[in-house]
Formats: sequence, C-alpha cells, structure tokens
Amino acid sequence: MGQKEDNLFNKAKKSLKVRLSLVMLLIVGIVFAGIGLMVYFYVLKEESHPLAGPVFVGLLILGLAMIVFLMIRSVRNMKELGEITTVKERMENELEIAKGIQMSMIPKIFPSYPERGDIDIFASIVPAKEVGGDLFDFFIMDEKLYFCIGDVSGKGVPASLVMAVTRSLFRTLAAHEKSPGRIVTAMNESMSDMNESTMFVTFFCGVLDMKTGHLRYCNAGHNAPVLLNTAKTPLPVVSNVPLGIVAGTAFQEQETDLKYDDTLFLYTDGVTEAENAKHELFGEERMINALSELKGSKAHLEEMQKAISDFVGNAPQSDDITMLFIHYLNEETPDTSERHLLIHNDIQQIPQLADFVETIAEEKHLDHSLTLSLNLALEEAVTNVIMYAYPEGTDGLVDIEAIIREHSLSFVISDSGQPFDPTAQPDADVSQSIENRQVGGLGIYLVRSIMDNVSYERNGGKNILSMTKNI
Repeated sequence: MGQKEDNLFNKAKKSLKVRLSLVMLLIVGIVFAGIGLMVYFYVLKEESHPLAGPVFVGLLILGLAMIVFLMIRSVRNMKELGEITTVKERMENELEIAKGIQMSMIPKIFPSYPERGDIDIFASIVPAKEVGGDLFDFFIMDEKLYFCIGDVSGKGVPASLVMAVTRSLFRTLAAHEKSPGRIVTAMNESMSDMNESTMFVTFFCGVLDMKTGHLRYCNAGHNAPVLLNTAKTPLPVVSNVPLGIVAGTAFQEQETDLKYDDTLFLYTDGVTEAENAKHELFGEERMINALSELKGSKAHLEEMQKAISDFVGNAPQSDDITMLFIHYLNEETPDTSERHLLIHNDIQQIPQLADFVETIAEEKHLDHSLTLSLNLALEEAVTNVIMYAYPEGTDGLVDIEAIIREHSLSFVISDSGQPFDPTAQPDADVSQSIENRQVGGLGIYLVRSIMDNVSYERNGGKNILSMTKNI
C-alpha cells in the first residue's frame, strides 16, 4: 500500500506497544498492592505501627490507580485502533474500487476478436501493488489495428492516475488519427503541459493494416518489441524520449511489414527486471529463450508467465508485469503496399522526400526520369503545405502516404493546419513571359502536369491532397 497506509500501520504498532507497557504497569501495581498486604498483615499489623494503616492504604490506592489508568488508556487505545482499522478497511475498499476501474480501462476479454480469422491477440497485466502504472490497449477501426503498451514511472496510486490519463489520450487521439507518430506527438504535448509531478511514460504505439500487414509504429523510450517469425529478433526502433518530459519533441515514425504467422511480442521492463530470491534479473536472454516455436498468442503468453514464475519462485514481485502478443494470420496476398513519411513543417526537411521517392521507385522498378518527375510533384505539393497550411512560427506535422498498386502510384498528403486547397488556385499561364505572368499557380500547374489525377478534401479537421500517377 501507499505511504499513508504505512503511517497508519506504524501508528497501530505504537498503540500496541503502549498497551503492552500499560499491562506491565498493571502487573507492577498488583505487585505493590500485594507487598502492601503482606507488610500490613505480617509485619506492621502485629506491632500496631502507626504507619501500617496509611502505608497499606497508600499502596492499595496506588495499585488501584494504576488499574484505573490502564483501563482508561486501554479504552482510548482500542477506540484509536478501531478508527485506524476502519480507515484501513475504507482505504482497502477504495483501492479495490480503483483497481477495478483501472482494469476496466484495458481489454480483458480473450480471445478478443473470435469472429476474425486474421488476428490472434492475448495480453495480461499483473500489478506489483493494488494498482499500477502499466497499460496496454488495442482496438480495430477501418480495418486497422491500433495498439499500444506503456509503463509509467513510479508505482501505486499516482502511477495509476497517469496510466488512466495516458490510455484515455491514446483512445481519443487514435480515433481520429492513423499515424502513430502524430498520436504520440499529440500525447506528449498534452502530457508535458500538465506534468507538474514530473512523471513520465515509456510508450510504444502501432497501427497495423489488417489487409496488407503493413505496420506503422512510433516508440517513446520503451523496450523494443520482439518480432517472432523464423527468428526471434527485436523490432528496430528509434528510442525517442518518453512521453511527458519535454513539449515540442520530434518523434520519428517507422514502418515494416508483417507476414502471415508473424507474432509481435510487446512487454514492459517488469518482465526483464523480475527478480528471484538472489536478486538476479530474469533478463532479455531468458525472455528470448522462453519464446518457443509456439504460434498461438495464448500459448506464448502462458509459456512466458511460467518461465517468469519458475525463475522468481517465492520472491516478492517488485514491478508491474505486462505482456501483449499480436499474432497476424491474414494469408491473402495484398494487391497494394504502403510507405509513409512523417515530417515537420520545416523547409529543411524537404530533402527527405527524395529518399522516400527513390525507395518507392526501386521497389516498382521505375525509370529515372519518372522518378525525378514524381519527386518534383511531391516536393511542390509538400512545400505548399509548409508555406500555407501552418501559420509562421507554428510547429506542425505533414504525413505523406504512398499507396503502391500494380499499375498506379498514389501520394496522399495530410496535415492538421488551417484550411488550404491548392487545387483551387488557378494554373499559371506559361504562355506569357515571366515579366507579364501573374505570381503563383506554377506549383499546382507542375503537379497537374506530372500526375494523372489531383484532388483535395477537408476531412476531420485535416487538409488531404491526393495525387495519382498511372504507371
């Protein structure tokens, strides 16, 4: 329990010591009274000593006074102990309620999607105290699996409150955003602004396309998940910083593709830092070795739980232990693939577009001239966003999604800036000389000249520009 409960227990112990001391006083009082009786009846009474009576009466009164004092103190102590017990029971009930509320915030029905044959998920969370700071969550929306795992610094009630805030922010933001980089960035801004307790959260967020197996993810100082297929290897992650430390932090988003029968294992450091009686750590090596060739998420989870339990033995649990297994089971060959790039509205980041387009061109075996043209169109479109969507001095994100099909390549550029429709701008009249030509319009003219289809929409508070090239 928390520090307040510990203080109450110490108070109860002190009360018990006082009662024991009073018992000793009672014994001393009885002894004094007995000595008084003995002196009176066997010594002083026979000699009719003038002090015999007063001595006896004095000792008797002393013994009785001690008894009365003991009774009064005992009544007070019993009352105090009763109050402490009542407070303790109330706190335990409140902690039990808090635990119930906390556990109700995370998925707890497994298998989670029995009607689906393309995903198999199992997870568990075991707090070290009545309430803890670990969390995991997942849900499916628009055929995409949104999931996360996190670990709050600290333990107990404060950590559980931060955990609840973190999970709520994830749910709220993920309902309107499919970019994990954007989700993590927005979460960090909110948590940094209200972080007066200087607590932080290590966090991993992912978005898995259920149809294609394409995984976008963003890590915020958390342990790298393990990818289980023909091998058992940590997922490559950029560490970034945990959530809630510094506002304005840039979080790098990454991506990969899951194949049929791949499993992603996410965990908190309570797994690797589980201690046995000798204070030895379970460690990453034992954790990796405990991941056998079993393919079911439930079997993986139970096997890992047994490995930890066998290692720890009867040693007390020192940290929350949380695990999440995601088993991808879609056997269909996707007819599309995706690539993503997330940049800030900084003109200095424009050169990243060339590498992005080059990677896609190599995958589709595009010729050099077409690659240059696609890069030019993309640079013009993104530059427009940086210049006009966000006010000067405002930090914002631009999400570039490439959708690769057999005979077409599409770029979808989205931002959360002020409404701006580049397609509404008139094309530049290139038939006129530079001196007579009206300023503006050349960029969208180049984009339309290169791409076969260009469209704009404002949806969900975002500017969305779509460009498609038939290839």
